[in-house]
Amino acid sequence: MTAPLPLPESFALTFRGYDREQVDERIDELLAEIRLLTTDRDAAVAEAGHLARQLERARADHAELSARTDRLCRTPADPAAVGDRVRHLLDLAHAEADGIVATARERAAAIVREAEEAAEQRTADARARAYRIVDDARRRADRLAAIERRTADRLRQLDAFLADAESLLDGQTPLRAVA
Repeated sequence: MTAPLPLPESFALTFRGYDREQVDERIDELLAEIRLLTTDRDAAVAEAGHLARQLERARADHAELSARTDRLCRTPADPAAVGDRVRHLLDLAHAEADGIVATARERAAAIVREAEEAAEQRTADARARAYRIVDDARRRADRLAAIERRTADRLRQLDAFLADAESLLDGQTPLRAVA
């Protein structure tokens, strides 16, 4: 996130008030900063959505692999059709397969938990960052509005002062040129 732009204490005074060009430039700078902050927030929200989609794909892959493992484990070879030695080898193979399946399920569950935790953390971080960006933009907009109100009040005061001065000058005789 970029550092907030410092706001000037005051703008340069001209004959009829503040330098409008300077005020307009400052407002343009602040609006550009707000656009940048909005873009950052949108990118963080998009990243959170991308992570959520990745988590859903991982869950789908896990479900597919679990179903496939269950299907393979339910169709073992028929021990009655083979001899004692082969039956013993099949029993050992089934025991080893059961251990491998149990280990694979534990590892898959751990991977899914880690992915869910990481996705939740990234989503929370992105959401918090987006809220901070929006809050910063609102505060800057409020400060800009306050500056604009103060500037408008000062311009009205200056206009009133100039109108009073002009009315005083209209009542007097014009000054003669000195030769």
